Amino acid sequence: MKTKIFTLALVLFAFTINTEAKNIANAQLENPKITAATLVQRSLKSVHKNYSKEDNQMNAFYKERVIKNNEALSINEAILDINKASYLSPKKDMVAVRDIRGNANNAEFDSLMIKLQGGPVTALQLDVIKYPFLGSEIHNLSDYYDFDYSTPQELNGKMFYVVNFNQKYSNGEMLFRGKIFIEPVSLAIAKVEYSMNVERRGYAYEKFMKRKPKDCDVHMISASYVVNYKQYNNKWYFDYSTSDISFYLSKDSKSVPNVYTVSSQMAVTNLLADGIHIDKKEMLKSTDILSDMVKDFKVASDWDIYNLIMLLAINY
Repeated sequence: MKTKIFTLALVLFAFTINTEAKNIANAQLENPKITAATLVQRSLKSVHKNYSKEDNQMNAFYKERVIKNNEALSINEAILDINKASYLSPKKDMVAVRDIRGNANNAEFDSLMIKLQGGPVTALQLDVIKYPFLGSEIHNLSDYYDFDYSTPQELNGKMFYVVNFNQKYSNGEMLFRGKIFIEPVSLAIAKVEYSMNVERRGYAYEKFMKRKPKDCDVHMISASYVVNYKQYNNKWYFDYSTSDISFYLSKDSKSVPNVYTVSSQMAVTNLLADGIHIDKKEMLKSTDILSDMVKDFKVASDWDIYNLIMLLAINY
C-alpha cells in the first residue's frame, strides 16, 4: 500500500511541475520582453537553424477550383513529385505531375474562360520562408510594416506567439497584412495567414491576370493565403498552402457583376520520399496551365484518399 501511495504522489508531483511550467511558459508568451518587430526579425534570422539545409524529395496532392457565383466551373487535381530545394540555397523548387484528373462544367462556361496559370508552382511559392513575401530586407521591416502581438494560440498541442502585421502606408505599394505564428523556443515560423492589400486599388487585378477580358471591368475583392510548416527531427518543413483569389467581373456598368473565385490547395502527403527524379522536360513551369493537361476525370479510390488527407491536413 505504501508503494502505491508513493507512486501516486510522484505522479501528482510531476503533474504539478508540468502544469506550473506550462503556466510560466504561457505567462512569458503573454508578456514578451521584446517588441513584435524584433521577434519577427530574430525569427527570420534563425532560418538557417530551423529549416532544412538539404534538398529533399516530397510527394504532394494539389487541388484547384474555378468558381463563378458559387457554382464550380472546373475542378482539377494532381498527384505531384517535388524536389524541394534547401532553404539556404537560391535554387528553386522543382515539381512534376505524376497523375492528374479534372472536370469542367461545360454548360456553365461562357466566353470568359478563367484558367489558373502556374498552379502547383505558385502553390509552392507560397512557402514564405523559401520565397520571402514581406517585400523588404530583414533589417528594415519596420519601415514598411507595423507589428503587434496578438493573443498566443495553440497549434497541435503547443502554444505559439502570434504577431499581427500590416503595411504602414495604405496609399503606398500594395503589400500584405496577416498573422505569423512563431514557436517560442526555436523562434521558427510555423504558420502564416496573410492577404494582399488589394482592396480599393483599381490596378490590383494586374497582379493576378495575364490578360484582362476584352470590354470587361475587373475589381479585386480579396487575395488570401495560408502556409503551414511541420516539425520533423527538429527541423521544419513545408506542409501545406492555400490560396483564394476573388474578384468581380462585369461587361458593362449596367450588367450585374459576376463573382469569380480561383482557389488552390497543396498538401504534402510524403515528407521524405525517395527515388524521385524530375527531368527538365517534365518540370512544371510558372506559365503552365494544369487544366490544359487533363485528359479525363479518374474515379479511382486513390483520389478520395488524397482528398481526405488534404482535408485532415488543411481542415479546408
